[in-house]
Amino acid sequence: MSQPASRTVTAAEQLRAMIQAGTFADERLASEPDIAAMLGVSRATVRQALAQLAHEGVLIRKHGHGTFINHNVLHIATRLEEVWDFAEMIRLSGHTPAVRHIETQLGPATPLDQEKLNLETTAETISVTNVFLADRRAVIFCRDVIPGQLVRQAYAPEELHGPVYAFLERRCQQRVSYNITEVLPAVADKTLTRHLDCKAGTPLHYFDEVGYNADHQPILYSQEYYAPDAFRFHVVRKMTSGQPRTTARRARHNRSH
Repeated sequence: MSQPASRTVTAAEQLRAMIQAGTFADERLASEPDIAAMLGVSRATVRQALAQLAHEGVLIRKHGHGTFINHNVLHIATRLEEVWDFAEMIRLSGHTPAVRHIETQLGPATPLDQEKLNLETTAETISVTNVFLADRRAVIFCRDVIPGQLVRQAYAPEELHGPVYAFLERRCQQRVSYNITEVLPAVADKTLTRHLDCKAGTPLHYFDEVGYNADHQPILYSQEYYAPDAFRFHVVRKMTSGQPRTTARRARHNRSH
């Protein structure tokens, strides 16, 4: 069964919206009790929400001084470590989104789908292919695969004409908790050139992605191709420790002598 978003996640989303709306006049956030009163939640929930946003890099917590907004990270439109609805991602890029449904197939799982979704050789899947447009230009080609055994309710075919997250929640009672994505190089083949209106051999961003539920079970496999001139993706990379790597290497070298 899918689970509703936790209080912490909801509070973090509300707090992010407040920051983006300019609720806090300066770089410094209000105190935890004040934020708890604004959101109508406990201080413990606020503390967890602040920790989540700090982990994402949106906030910087300085001991003894307070919590501050990191505008360098806040204004990044598309981050690789975040999962975006395609339509929202296109909208944030300043374009009008639309979707073109290519096909829906119900049938035996391919060997690749079996591997990605940990399925038996006799399992069936629902495979959905859609193209997403920005100002009528095709910019994303996406194939989503759902294990057929997850579907709990009858559905209309048009429910799969777009992102499948809502379908998973509505008809499968499943929620994607996190994705593991492999970013790979790819070039346009005949199928992609036809649907993305590009030349054969054009370099593309390719995301090979498996979505897992809260029980760590794979429930969605996606193959996503992005027109590289349409999107710029960013990653906020943090140092793994406070010690510079060169210093760490020097320390290991000294211990060995």
